[in-house]
Amino acid sequence: MTSRVLPPTLPDLLSPGLDLVFVGINPGERSAERGHYYGHSGNAFWRTLSASPLVTRAVTPEDDAFLTGEGRDTRPARSGPAGLNAARALRIGFTDVVKRVLTDSTGITTAELAASAPEFRARIAAAAPRAVCFTSTRAFEAIYPRAWRARAWGQQSVEPLAGAEVWVMPSPSGRAAAYHGEAATVLARLAESLHHPADRPIPHPPSLRGKGDVRLGAAPPTATQNHRARRIA
Repeated sequence: MTSRVLPPTLPDLLSPGLDLVFVGINPGERSAERGHYYGHSGNAFWRTLSASPLVTRAVTPEDDAFLTGEGRDTRPARSGPAGLNAARALRIGFTDVVKRVLTDSTGITTAELAASAPEFRARIAAAAPRAVCFTSTRAFEAIYPRAWRARAWGQQSVEPLAGAEVWVMPSPSGRAAAYHGEAATVLARLAESLHHPADRPIPHPPSLRGKGDVRLGAAPPTATQNHRARRIA
């Protein structure tokens, strides 16, 4: 019987000029086998992203390179915000804090996360996105220790990551199905921030206490304002 040989990692999909980068803890085995991010059939990431204003049509794991700007799309788009590309509203990249392939991210130790943090920060600095969104509170805590407030999903009141807004959404894993609705709300707020004109302030997100006592984070300067400030500096 031949043993299964897994790829050593799942390559980053990062390039300069991205609007947004999604950040996980580490690549899962199924994702590495498929060669695409969030590739497990039980993961709700692509369904949640498809329903959000961040994209203009339904997307699948095979669209990850296209969203980054490195692939070609031939499928029709649904109606998107005026003036945006007919098939891709924003350029979206993908990476992980730790690049080691593992089925269960609980096998990634706190020490391994901490050791990977400097190299991860360097990758984000090279891409210089307008915003980053952690798809795991544990990944966020690896970069911002002790900054997480229970269930405070949304934009975080922390120092920008290489000039980028910092957001956290609930895990799209099937084991976190109870929070997938809150993940959709975070992506809607994130899209609002990224699409909003730079000369108009983003209002503080309203409380979601009526929906399971979920709170969105505070609203520092918008991604577009941060992006313009970097160009001026």
